Amino acid sequence: MRLVYVILKLLYSNQRKHIFRWFYSLQKNYLLQQKQPWLVFDAIDFLNSIPLEGKRVFEYGSGGSTVFWLEHGAELVSIEHDPDWYQLMYPRLKGVTRIDYRLVQMEPVGNRDIRDTANPNLYLSEDLSSVGYDFRNYVCQIDAFPHNYFDLVLIDGRARPACIMHSVAKVKTDGLLIVDNAERLYYTAQTHNYLRNFYRSSFYGIGPAAYSMWRTDIYVRKN
Repeated sequence: MRLVYVILKLLYSNQRKHIFRWFYSLQKNYLLQQKQPWLVFDAIDFLNSIPLEGKRVFEYGSGGSTVFWLEHGAELVSIEHDPDWYQLMYPRLKGVTRIDYRLVQMEPVGNRDIRDTANPNLYLSEDLSSVGYDFRNYVCQIDAFPHNYFDLVLIDGRARPACIMHSVAKVKTDGLLIVDNAERLYYTAQTHNYLRNFYRSSFYGIGPAAYSMWRTDIYVRKN
């Protein structure tokens, strides 16, 4: 029933152009095998339309996006918090010289009652498995790089408000900052001021290997 519901919803929306592509994406390991980021299809199409050869990319959260950037010739720093997923991905990336792949796990925090996940200064995640932990070290990996260094930063991992706060200064003029699952308004509830020097394009629709629509926001840093 769920499959039929999604197909009907796609047929009667502007996303019907992706219906066969979406159906194909339901196969096992599609994202890794087809080297596709887990973003909405319209956002993927936008990224396919721009040159990425030799571009500097930083991503929070590894997976299909990781192999996508490398397939397109980018130089990549990828931060992963999940040790099991890191071990799954690492053999696929072994020997690739254009990637710095890092496992940075969450760490326990003293006050386990703080749950203001929208506050970027707390480095928290909504994920229930991370209650009592924060992602400060994970988020701060980007701090080691100069300002205006990256052509593109993808935020698709943990503690996304904090990732936004730390990433904006690292994006070049005319560079891109991508925030996935942007329909979760708490990501920008307390970080919108950090994004005031960016233009935003929102892509709402279906994406690979999913049974619901969501939103990917792509920000361009103003001159």
